[in-house]
Amino acid sequence: MDERHSMISVENVKYTYDGAETQALRGVSFDIERGEFVAIVGRNGSGKSTVAKLLNALLIPEEGTVRIDGMDTIDEERTLDIRKKVGVVFQNPDNQIVTTVVEEDVGFGPENLGIPTEQIIRRVHDALEAVDMLSYAKSAPHMLSGGQKQRIAIAGMLAIEPEVLVLDEATAMLDPLGRKKIIDIVNELHSKRGITVIMITQYMEEAVDADRIIVMNDGLIDFTGSPREVFAQGDRLRGIGLDVPVIVGIRDELIAKGLIAPCDVLKAEELAELLCPLLLKN
Repeated sequence: MDERHSMISVENVKYTYDGAETQALRGVSFDIERGEFVAIVGRNGSGKSTVAKLLNALLIPEEGTVRIDGMDTIDEERTLDIRKKVGVVFQNPDNQIVTTVVEEDVGFGPENLGIPTEQIIRRVHDALEAVDMLSYAKSAPHMLSGGQKQRIAIAGMLAIEPEVLVLDEATAMLDPLGRKKIIDIVNELHSKRGITVIMITQYMEEAVDADRIIVMNDGLIDFTGSPREVFAQGDRLRGIGLDVPVIVGIRDELIAKGLIAPCDVLKAEELAELLCPLLLKN
């Protein structure tokens, strides 16, 4: 097999749900390289969650192809191999928790894959440690907070040891503190473990740390670029029902009022570095 292929290759994919009058995806193409962190953003109905389900063969394209590390998702003999490579965490953790003890739930995936018991024990320990939930190993999942449940869902995916982690609106039901914890964990998994991350979200702040952002609208890719490139186009984003991160909005307002020179800062720390000298002058 040619090892030079992309980790994920989506080529002219179209998909229509049963009974729907319009296509959820109308010809989507993109590649994601091994170790890349890509955010896919779009309003409700843009098609981004359909992409998530296509990436581990929960859905199969009606037209076009989806390849995971060279494997075509239409090939049923490769479905298990694909799902070992691509772990998906969905919006509601309650739909992914299947047992009454945290460590058993995290071990459920690798057990179904036929992993030896000794390896499962190690994987469960390492996965819970990675999401800072090791002290809850013997707890009942239903007693945990929403954020803690989502961390358990992520641990369950990590125990499979996927090469790709897809988060499909995984923070949508959490409060800001819970969202920040999940994002911190994901960033660490990407930077320290080299896991390929695909973050599907409506929260623009979650896309700031990505290597690249894919902006979807009405079943198509509207445009793509680095966070600095994408968030320089606030009017274009607002035109399709999205917005820019709060810090970017403040930045743009300060630029519009002539208080700071045009720039591409994205984070509070970067903006503070610009503003502190101005405040000291006064």
